Amino acid sequence: MTLYEKIQHLCIEHKITIAELERQSGLSRGVICNWKDKSPSTDRLSKVAKTLGVTMDYLAGLTNNPYSNELTDDSITSIQRARAKMSDRDKEKMDAILRLAFEKEFSELNN
Repeated sequence: MTLYEKIQHLCIEHKITIAELERQSGLSRGVICNWKDKSPSTDRLSKVAKTLGVTMDYLAGLTNNPYSNELTDDSITSIQRARAKMSDRDKEKMDAILRLAFEKEFSELNN
C-alpha cells in the first residue's frame, strides 16, 4: 500500500476527507494529493501523522503497526493528573497494581 493509499484509508476510518485532513494538519489544499508522485517533507508527514494519531514509521512503511507502543507525553500527563486527584489510599492501590502487573519491569529498574 502506498503512502497516499494509507492516508486515504485512515481518512475513511476517521470519517474525514483528504481536504479536511490537510486543513486540520495546517497544510495547503492539494499537498497530500501530490504525494502520489512525490515524497513529503518530514515536517509535513509529521503533521499528518499527528493529526491521524499514527506514527510516521507506519506512514513511511517501516512498520505495519500504525500506533506507537510507547505512551505519549499526553498519556503520561493524564495519568499524573488522575493520580494527583486520588486519595493516598488509592495511590497506594494504583502503585501496588502496577507493581504486580509489571513486576519484571519494576525489578529491572531496581537493579
